This record gives sequence, structure tokens and C-alpha cells, in this order.
Amino acid sequence: MGSAKLEVRNLSKSFRRPDGQPMPVVEALSLTVAHLEFVALLGPSGCGKSTLLRMIDGLIPCDTGSIHLDGEDITGVPGKGRGMVFQTFDLFPWRTALGNVEFGLEVKGISKTERREIARRYISLVGLAGFEDSFPHQLSGGMQQRIGIARAFAIHPEVLLMDEPFGALDVQTRDIRQDELLHIWEQEQKTVLFVTHGIEEAIYLADRIIVFSPRPARIERTIAVPFGRPRREEMKTEPAFLELRREIWGILKAAMRDQGE
Repeated sequence: MGSAKLEVRNLSKSFRRPDGQPMPVVEALSLTVAHLEFVALLGPSGCGKSTLLRMIDGLIPCDTGSIHLDGEDITGVPGKGRGMVFQTFDLFPWRTALGNVEFGLEVKGISKTERREIARRYISLVGLAGFEDSFPHQLSGGMQQRIGIARAFAIHPEVLLMDEPFGALDVQTRDIRQDELLHIWEQEQKTVLFVTHGIEEAIYLADRIIVFSPRPARIERTIAVPFGRPRREEMKTEPAFLELRREIWGILKAAMRDQGE
């Protein structure tokens, strides 16, 4: 995959409980993502995956440790070189689909003509040409998520951070969105860090899976996904896929059992 694109070094984060005591969420965590690699962060719900992603994006501060992009320390610097896709879509309700995709380009000072052209391209890429003038409340959940993905890709991030982007979708829609994401990723060639609690989703999408313990998040195992690309839906029923799924589920179960989950 080439040289390191993103490095997380000894990162820790705690929040305060209602009684004032610290609650460790991420603990002395280090990881590296290679250039153009698709890495899935897999772990139980509430284990600290989303907190880690938000620290990487600079949305919340870390307590200790550092984050580096292409060797540059970006700890606590929001957004620089990164694009974020949230599970909750986070579209601006007063902006059209086109306006939402344009937003990051507008912040970067790109001219109206150019940003419109870029936004239209990415809306078309996610299969929503013709919906540019629709407002979020006029779009289904799946369509809103695609606009969120188009918005993230439109700013041409060095690293795309995706926080359970398909977690709120039904199974059939999620499968379709996974294939659409792979199609876009293969065209756009981005480094991706993808948070999920779905084992099948992690195997299907990623080059490498990092399995986390229950909170506080620590790395239990790193697994190289042995399947080539392009990926096809049929592979989910193949013996090697099912065996890898069983292996990862065993790792998660053991980690949860050890921590009394």
C-alpha cells in the first residue's frame, strides 16, 4: 500500500462521569494507515471508535498523544487534510443538496462557478443527479447519506473518515451503499478510516481490520483481509469469508468476556 499516510501515536482520552471520576475511553492507542489503504475500525458499540475518529478529525481534543498526516503533526487541528462522514448525516436543513455539497468548497474560498461544477459532479457520482435542488427533508435517509458522502469527497481530502455511515440503514439499503462506496473509492483513490460494528461490513470493504476491545479502546488484533478487488456481493457466502467472520467474532467475544461485557 505504500508509505504511512496517517499515524496515531499513544493517543488517550477520558471523559468525566456524573460523579466527577474520569472514564477512560481511548487508552495509549497507536495505529498507522498506509497511503490509499482502506482500514476498518471494528469493535463493540460504545468502545471508543467514534471518539478516536473525532480526535483524528480534530473535533475533540485528546488528553495525551499525537496525530500525524504525511508526517505533519495535526493534533487538535480541525479538518486539515481530512473529510468526515457521520452516521447522522449532519446536513444543513436550510441548504439544498447542492448547497450542502458545496459548503466545504465555499469555506475553502473556491469560486461559485467552480464549486458548483465540483458539487454537481459528486452528486452525480453518488447517483443523485436531478436532486440538486432538493432540501434534506425531501430526501430519504439513504439519499441524505449519499449527499453526506458526496460532500466529504468533494473537498478532496487526503484521508476520508467515516463514522458508521451505514449504521442507521436497513440491511438491503446498507448492502447497496457499500457497493456504491467501493465504486466511488476505486475511482477517487482515497485513504479511508471506516468505523463499524459490523463484521461482514468490515471484511467486505477493508484491506485491513483493526479489532478493538470494549471501552477503553485498545487494539486486540490487526487482521489483513485476504480478498482481492474488486469485491463482489457473492463473496459474502464463500467459505473463506465465513471462516474469517467466525474468527473475528471469536476475537470480539473473548475480549468482551475478559472485560465482563
